[in-house]
Amino acid sequence: MAAENPTEQQDNQSEPQGQLLTKPESIYGLLNRLKDHHTPLKLHFNTVEGAYSSIILKVDLKGRNFIIDQVTPDKGDRIMEKSGPFMFEAFYDGCRITSSTLRAIGKGRQRGLAIYKIPFPDELDYFQRRQFYRAQIRRGVIIDAILESKDFQKPIVSELKDISAQGCQIELDGDYRETLGNQVVLDSCSITFPNQLSISTPIQVRHVGYDEKKNRSSCGCLFIELPPMEERKVSYAVAEIQREVARRSSDGSSRYTSPLYEEKPLDEVEGSTNVATSETDAPRKKKTSIRSDKESGTGKEASKGKDAQTSDADQTPEVESDSMQSSINEFKQQKEKAKLQELFKEFRIYHSNAIASVKGLLAQLKQKQTLKLEPAYDISQQLASALEQNADVLLALTTLRDAQDYIPQHSVSFGIHLAHFAKSMGYTGNIADLIYAGLLHDIGKTTLPSMIMFKPDRLNKQELSTMQRHVLATHKALTGASNTLPKEVLAIVLGNTERLDGSGYPRQLKSDKISGLARMAAIVDAYDAMTTDRNYAKGMLPALAFKTLMNSDKQFDRIMVQRFIKCIGLMPVGSFVRLSSNKLAFVLTLDPKTSKPGLIRIIYDAEKKQLITPVDYDMADPASSASIGTIIRPEDPSKYFVNRLLMMD
Repeated sequence: MAAENPTEQQDNQSEPQGQLLTKPESIYGLLNRLKDHHTPLKLHFNTVEGAYSSIILKVDLKGRNFIIDQVTPDKGDRIMEKSGPFMFEAFYDGCRITSSTLRAIGKGRQRGLAIYKIPFPDELDYFQRRQFYRAQIRRGVIIDAILESKDFQKPIVSELKDISAQGCQIELDGDYRETLGNQVVLDSCSITFPNQLSISTPIQVRHVGYDEKKNRSSCGCLFIELPPMEERKVSYAVAEIQREVARRSSDGSSRYTSPLYEEKPLDEVEGSTNVATSETDAPRKKKTSIRSDKESGTGKEASKGKDAQTSDADQTPEVESDSMQSSINEFKQQKEKAKLQELFKEFRIYHSNAIASVKGLLAQLKQKQTLKLEPAYDISQQLASALEQNADVLLALTTLRDAQDYIPQHSVSFGIHLAHFAKSMGYTGNIADLIYAGLLHDIGKTTLPSMIMFKPDRLNKQELSTMQRHVLATHKALTGASNTLPKEVLAIVLGNTERLDGSGYPRQLKSDKISGLARMAAIVDAYDAMTTDRNYAKGMLPALAFKTLMNSDKQFDRIMVQRFIKCIGLMPVGSFVRLSSNKLAFVLTLDPKTSKPGLIRIIYDAEKKQLITPVDYDMADPASSASIGTIIRPEDPSKYFVNRLLMMD
């Protein structure tokens, strides 16, 4: 793969850049990765404007074709049905993928929705996007990038087109394929913005393209050994440009002008390298004294001139400082985003292993084998450590569900939520034991007849009695496998189905006989069951589940229900929410003080009915509400064909 080749962002780009995949095996491998990661495809039809969305459901190497899901909005489905020509664009693992022109060759239905068979593209263009945000310079603004090398007789003047944390793209008149080709390393690339912010660093030219019609070269460059001070200036510039783009209205008019683009003569800036020297300190730019005829005079006129100048000097730095601080905050958000993504990948392995361990126990019990509990115990320790490290990321993973694997996924989610809840209640025991109990608490259900387990209607009295046997079946299997199980495990296995009014099972205990841990387990188990999709029923939104629990105070401890709601929030991590700007977003973190959404990731435009480039916002920052509005209600992501993996991938 020709990774890290910076490329153009122009809409009219015609020449492929990066690695061009033409072999069916290579195309199959890349399409399969898009399928496995549920990566959205952005479809562009030749006959209409706008972008449409879908995902890949299946890839067939032998038949040289792949299946995509229903196209949204509906107009795209109608065009696809008529075999309208289109190409797709996708982003995966830091890379942008574009296809050659395609047409649907078949239509089918799955779960009542249209699906389409597409032949393999003749070629896929596969090239890398740079880390964090790729900040494209505003059109009409010319920013010089001076290239210097000991091999050059004189510096080469180029124009900066975009910049990221790792590199930049420049354009220059003439054919420089020979001069700058072969990944040449240059001693210096000096970039100066209109406000005189100056960045200077060695670069490596990773790619050179040439447009004969325009007689213009385009170079993708990678920063090399970026000094700390220059790195901070790059980060500030990227965050500032991102901030401006985020605040531009849909018609292209600007609500906010970045200080980067504000012209300042060089002699008005004291130290053009005056950018924040730490991630928390904002700079204050001070204008140098510029004498005028009035200032050289005497009396009131001179005094008045000095007063006016003093006023400007007092006010300007404060405005610029606030702007810089906001940009530094946005850079922090980018770092937090990268950190969350890394944890998401790491914790997802633990989460998948936990599901696999429960599946293994279910299979062993179904085949009447002695249970091997060690894998479940070990993974409980890993999940407990992850919960201590970052509860938000681990809780987000519990929202990734497949109705076909209800019991394993419910068991893992139940254990994680119970440990998180108990921890918030001041539980002093080993939270790994609570997660362990969650993994084990429902394995007895595998002994039940399928017609009862998956019956969509209310169970009759006899069926209900059969269903309730799973608790004793679980207890028997566990005690038969080990005599050293933590007492918390058995308490939760026997107690999570009991109810305060005695209507629970297996022992019909009443409130004074039910332990605090069992009461917590009952709440968590009911909440997770109500909010999870089954083969035969759609899960409800958390807010409705909370309302149901609060209205069932005869069965559930009302005070504990309130504490549980406060623990995971009215809009828990993983919730899909609508903003007043009609953008849709996933909740990534909660404010630890208020349990309200903290960091959110906008991924969908409800007005345009399409996925958009993900952007993170901190809802505690007043600038966020000014830019994107406030959260108005939760939404169901499946209604918009949004895959939950977009939350973190």
